[in-house]
Amino acid sequence: MDRYIVSAGSLLANRAFSAPVGATLEVTDVTPDLFERVKAKLLHILGDEVCTVKGRTARLSEQTAAEGSFGLCFPPRDFLKKTRFDFNDLIYVIHRLRDEDGCEWDKVQTHESIRENAVEEAYELVEAINNRDLDNMREETGDVLLQGAFHAVIAEDGGEYDVSDGMSELCAKLIFRHPHVFGEIKAKNQEEALAAWEQAKMKEKKQKSASERMTHVAGTLPQPMRAAKVQKYAASVGFDFPTAEEAATKVTEELAELLAAGEKDKEMEGGDLLFAAINVLRLRKINPEMALLRSTDKFVRRFTAVERRVEAMGADIRTLGLAKLDEIYNQVKNEE
Repeated sequence: MDRYIVSAGSLLANRAFSAPVGATLEVTDVTPDLFERVKAKLLHILGDEVCTVKGRTARLSEQTAAEGSFGLCFPPRDFLKKTRFDFNDLIYVIHRLRDEDGCEWDKVQTHESIRENAVEEAYELVEAINNRDLDNMREETGDVLLQGAFHAVIAEDGGEYDVSDGMSELCAKLIFRHPHVFGEIKAKNQEEALAAWEQAKMKEKKQKSASERMTHVAGTLPQPMRAAKVQKYAASVGFDFPTAEEAATKVTEELAELLAAGEKDKEMEGGDLLFAAINVLRLRKINPEMALLRSTDKFVRRFTAVERRVEAMGADIRTLGLAKLDEIYNQVKNEE
């Protein structure tokens, strides 16, 4: 039988901990002064599991410290009866779902068939963060992790790469891009830390110019986000407006050009107007994606209130007229 042995000190020193599926877990060198901390961490990792202390068997929550140094022994657990899971368990579940006798849907999925799910789950996590909804954030964090893990397992099945390859590349990248943590460079504030990251990233990607950095910005990003990143790279070499106020003059100019544009040029001029507006937001340190999301949500909320008031009046919103609707909208706005 597989046995996984870890000392109490090592268990407490490492934030992340997991035992192999199906193995007996033994925590050694537990002392009375460490017991409560070890117990709390194991309850968080394993749940209220049955374990043995010096021949006495009971649920972990019922165990008390023994005299001297002692060990905690947890027999292999029934996977389906577990109440706490880790990343390795997630990979096991996905493997099981894609087994020959697994789920008919999961086992036929490809990178292409589930790629939109990654975008959807990421936005649902962002919405939960915006709403400060911790319960939903916890769920959506798991859903985002699922997408990366699912692609890794699909790649493994196709002989492309596996979870270990993905984790190795990620960790190596994080170490390389944080020379101010893992190397000799010093960063005294956020700005210096970000500059060190950007320099390391350019070195890693073998990018020597701002234009090379621009061309590597994913075209599948939401376009306000992509525009802001491109503008940031231009600004990094000095091609930028000195202030948001000066950038705002470009918005006025682009608006006039849009209003004067013919059918052939109106789309391009509309894009120029949006690009100029995003430049102003960037210089004011405003995330254009989040700003537009909040403004759209605000409009939906207010317009919903307008519709309800018109309905309460017994009127038809389609025939009430813009002046009256605007009056009601302003009432809603002022009441907020």
